[in-house]
Amino acid sequence: MDRIKIEHDMPLWNLFSIYKGLDDTSYAEDKEKMLIEFQQLFDIVKNTKSIGTDEQWIESVIKKIEYAEAIFKNLYSYCYANYSTQTADADIVRELTNLEKEKLKLCKAKTIFRKKFSLSQSQIDNIAKKDSFLSNYTLFLSEILVLKKHQLPQDIEAIVEELLQPGANSWSRLQEAISSDLNVKWDKKKGEKKTVTQLRALAFSKSRKVRKKAFKKEIAAWKSVEIPLAYALNGVKGTGIILNKRRKWNSVIGKSVFQSRVTENTLIALISAIEKSLPSFHKYLNTKASLLGVKKLAFYDLFAPLPLKEKKTKTGNAKDISSWPFREATNFITETFGNFHPEMGVFAEEAFNKNWIDATPHKGKVGGAYCINFPLAKESRILCNYNNSFSSVSTLAHELGHAWHNEILKNESTIHHNYPMTLAETASIFSEIMVFDKAIKEAPSNAEKLFVMEIFLQETTQIIVDILSRFYFEKEVFARREKGDISPLEFSTIMQDAQKRSYGKAIRKKTYHQYMWAVKGHYYIPSLSFYNYPYAFGQLFGIALYKKYLSDKKNFPEQYNNILKESGRKTSMEIAKQAGFDIENELFWLNSMDYIKKIIDDFSKIVLTEENKK
Repeated sequence: MDRIKIEHDMPLWNLFSIYKGLDDTSYAEDKEKMLIEFQQLFDIVKNTKSIGTDEQWIESVIKKIEYAEAIFKNLYSYCYANYSTQTADADIVRELTNLEKEKLKLCKAKTIFRKKFSLSQSQIDNIAKKDSFLSNYTLFLSEILVLKKHQLPQDIEAIVEELLQPGANSWSRLQEAISSDLNVKWDKKKGEKKTVTQLRALAFSKSRKVRKKAFKKEIAAWKSVEIPLAYALNGVKGTGIILNKRRKWNSVIGKSVFQSRVTENTLIALISAIEKSLPSFHKYLNTKASLLGVKKLAFYDLFAPLPLKEKKTKTGNAKDISSWPFREATNFITETFGNFHPEMGVFAEEAFNKNWIDATPHKGKVGGAYCINFPLAKESRILCNYNNSFSSVSTLAHELGHAWHNEILKNESTIHHNYPMTLAETASIFSEIMVFDKAIKEAPSNAEKLFVMEIFLQETTQIIVDILSRFYFEKEVFARREKGDISPLEFSTIMQDAQKRSYGKAIRKKTYHQYMWAVKGHYYIPSLSFYNYPYAFGQLFGIALYKKYLSDKKNFPEQYNNILKESGRKTSMEIAKQAGFDIENELFWLNSMDYIKKIIDDFSKIVLTEENKK
């Protein structure tokens, strides 16, 4: 399990403060503790009458769940972190599978707990009024009631959880393994190969010729594996449909909004606001096309850097304004976070200094980026594929936003770490917005301001417009999958149609990314459908919070940290109300859209000035 040695200017993360390897004594000890905790939890949930009143029994169960989950997550996060940087490591894959198998005992205990749970909602409401241990867990208890209604008989639930390991979970792992190792020949003469992650990074190239070549190579690469990935996606979505029906959820979306802790009315208002905003995004894309000197953007132009003048450094040397070395990014993010809240700045600095970040793309490493939490160690780690673009700076800030969220919650119950994606993405995107706003305000010239605005709009277009296409795609996939298997061609057609609905005439028809369904690992998560719209929620909710910060810089930072701290105890609706928002009202979302529209208008105005005409 030796880490891959890579020559680079960016860090690999250090996991030694968690465990020093699978053969580490502390890893073995924690695994043994986990098994003991699982068994003790199982014994407690089976023996209801042996522990006083219902409330006392529930308290004892919660305390056991908290510790059992903390140990499991610490072990599993360690293994997954190693796996995601070296997916071909057979020992790690084997250990991940083993941990998932052991987790079945935890799942079984929770099933029994939900079945025996006897409190009514009125009793839970009464508990909320008390000053007791359980009064801190009223949302958890209310959700137990809902899950109880959608639970299959105990023996069937046990079989389902067991079958998920060699079934849908393995389909998910297949997509990760294929995507992390998929590569194509880039230069036949030199024998040079590039992974799809490296090809996707070339979407940021200045050269349109390189972007187009990389795009075509990437499409060809995904086509070469479309059959196994189509089977994988059919397996995951088919499993979801069957289980949702058996568990009597009214729809896949119905379960999704429950997991997001929002209402269907909130989702309807959000999607409607996004659809109404599309003309503004199309305006931005058309403006970008004019700057690039093309009639209309191709899909591979979405991340193209603008042909802007270089900036001068203090020494007078010209510097490419689109290039952000990793060290420059760390300084900028640390300063940005510190300006918002001193403790947040110190935290970011420590994350960089302690090597919590794995930044370099390489073969065997999964694409994209994520933040993972280690509850026992009370630390986070961040994986990204940094490419010296300002977009990568934004991604790094995004993941550090997640890490700060984990930091705020590190001394809270593990149960309260289970906040919904809607609020998780709010924390990360809020951090992105801070970085963009600082960069725009500090830009010394129109060229630099235009550059930062473009990156902000580039990222926001992905979170709003592309996310809408992914929402359309997944909705259609579920509708068709109920009728039978979906072929690779059908998946690609659905994706292209979804992109056409979102991007409209702003993108050349024949250049849509038909294999985005193969790229995005989110579609392959068995337990979480519609992974997409929470990002749009987070973007617009994050903007609303940032606007509050701008109007009250002195008091808001503490209010923001309190929102993060409460994110596992309250619904998204309650958190929004606490901040003074009505998220079931479409006007709330349109209000946040106005912030984006202003940047689009400012962007367009600068483009029209003589200084920036081609």
